[in-house]
Amino acid sequence: MDRPVEVEGLLAPAGNVGEIRQLTLFFADLVNSTALSTQVEPETYRLVVGRYRKQVLCIVSGYDGHIGSTKGDGLLAVFGHPTSHGDDARRAVQAGLEITREVSRLSDQSQRRFGFGVDVRVGVHCGLVYLDAAHGDFSGKAANVASGISGLAPPGAVVVSGAVASLITNDFELEACPPAAVKGVEEPIDSYLVVSERWQPDTSVGHARRSSHSSCDLDDARTDR
Repeated sequence: MDRPVEVEGLLAPAGNVGEIRQLTLFFADLVNSTALSTQVEPETYRLVVGRYRKQVLCIVSGYDGHIGSTKGDGLLAVFGHPTSHGDDARRAVQAGLEITREVSRLSDQSQRRFGFGVDVRVGVHCGLVYLDAAHGDFSGKAANVASGISGLAPPGAVVVSGAVASLITNDFELEACPPAAVKGVEEPIDSYLVVSERWQPDTSVGHARRSSHSSCDLDDARTDR
């Protein structure tokens, strides 16, 4: 999209009593999707964007992330609920990197078949959210920060906040970005471009990811028939 998706309306706090939790928020946004939707046939757009959304959902699920919102072409996910791991920030970033690689492949296929490509930006932030565990809903400033950080990422890249960077420095090569303004945050925030990974994959996570991704590929093959 041309600018970060506003998620305040999507994340209105529930009326039930919940709890405040520290969670990792992940936001994936399709680049220039509004312009693209006016330039290609609706059925073609639906097919390509549907494939993109399916890839994101499968990969996030493979790393034990939970999709909280799928409105529009921006997808918001949380890591650390309902299943908490000691490396949720790493999982979120690794999912983001895998998504950028898979969307690049999708873009190549779309370019060959339809004459246009697609790209994605991913932002990851760790912060406090209001969690309604009964309904799996979450809300709060941290979600808006994740959305805003995704807008700081170059196409095809993952950018993380300073809160996430401090948790993953042993796992990924990071490059500091200039402090930037994000909607809903008074002061400019520090962010970091994820350049590459330098950790040894957890085989159990890899197995879950490959199994989930395989099911996506089969579904995609059926869709194209």
